[in-house]
Amino acid sequence: MRKLFLIYNPASGQRTRKRAEQVALVTEVFRQAGMQVEACATTHRGSAVQQTRLAVEAGCDLVVACGGDGTFNECLNGMMQASRKAELGVVPLGSGNLLATDLHLPSNPVRAAHALLSYKARDVQPGTITCQTLHGPETRHFIIAAGVGSDAELMYRTAAEIKERFGRNAYFIEMARMTFKGEFPLFHVEWKDEQGAPHSDNVALVMAIRARKFPGLLRFVNLRSSLLKPEYALLLFRTDKVRHFLNYFASVASGLNWRVPQIDVVHASWFRCAANSEPRIRCQADGELLGSVPAEVGIAGKTFRLLMPE
Repeated sequence: MRKLFLIYNPASGQRTRKRAEQVALVTEVFRQAGMQVEACATTHRGSAVQQTRLAVEAGCDLVVACGGDGTFNECLNGMMQASRKAELGVVPLGSGNLLATDLHLPSNPVRAAHALLSYKARDVQPGTITCQTLHGPETRHFIIAAGVGSDAELMYRTAAEIKERFGRNAYFIEMARMTFKGEFPLFHVEWKDEQGAPHSDNVALVMAIRARKFPGLLRFVNLRSSLLKPEYALLLFRTDKVRHFLNYFASVASGLNWRVPQIDVVHASWFRCAANSEPRIRCQADGELLGSVPAEVGIAGKTFRLLMPE
């Protein structure tokens, strides 16, 4: 009998009052499939890292993160710290659910649990980001995306209560506020292209993206990225002008994808960021605020087992 550790964030996403009911229904799906299920709630931010590591080292075969991209990110980091391997899946109960969208999982958690039963585990190399925290330099693994600059500032300013009320649209609300104020400081980024040639520039935002499929207003975005490629699609915003941000967003949201000269997409497996005049340039990974620059992003040499559609 397979041993499944189902971990959920009671405060993630919308409809938190129904969270216990949703988790019970998801748990029953796996039990009906013949699995031995232990369901456990996170206790505080970051707790899923240790909870996942201990569960895997105790003999768990499969970990399912019930929550958003942040909950999955913690489970991933716990998995990477464990002394043995297990499989990792996700049931969407968060605000953004970018990973679940990329994996073609239904938004309904019960239907998503049924879909996971037919998914197969594949080896995936996660990304790594090292940045400055209150405790010094720290490294964290991630799977969907990492951002440095205005994207991470957006995460920092979006209040939890707004995310609970409006879901992923909360980010667009805060984006509108930041756009109105025009707060996009430039910083330095250097990277190597697919041939290993070095490049550098000043940007207001760099995003390292692995996902291929995006939800909602971003569903038309196509960056030729993939979870299975050991590289990123790097979005480089070489501008601090609000109109250029708005122009690019309109381009991808409409699906017309017209060229915005100040914004480029390149493919790379490594980049590094440092501050210019503004010392507090923030970093995020999988929607979780981590710290500030200097920061370095790469691809991990070690893999983990991710449940994916065939």
